[in-house]
Amino acid sequence: MEANAVLLDVRTPEEHKNGYLEGAVLLPLAELENKIASKVPAKKTPIYIYCRSGRRAETAVEKLKAMGYTDLHNLRGLKDAQKKLDLPISK
Repeated sequence: MEANAVLLDVRTPEEHKNGYLEGAVLLPLAELENKIASKVPAKKTPIYIYCRSGRRAETAVEKLKAMGYTDLHNLRGLKDAQKKLDLPISK
């Protein structure tokens, strides 16, 4: 993952409490469109997204594409993302 990349967790706060990747920004899918600009103002910033299974992460990718974000990566579920990035799961 690039140094300026953002790791985005689009699950609910309840899911997040049960475990998350170290360094991830929690931004539930329901709040994504209203709050993404304050978390990631530059639309060319690499964004790596995960959820529980990958479905919400894919929805987030589509929403962000429609908003003009260009460097988007669906890491699928938490465990998939953990394996791909080799990051610890924190609680």
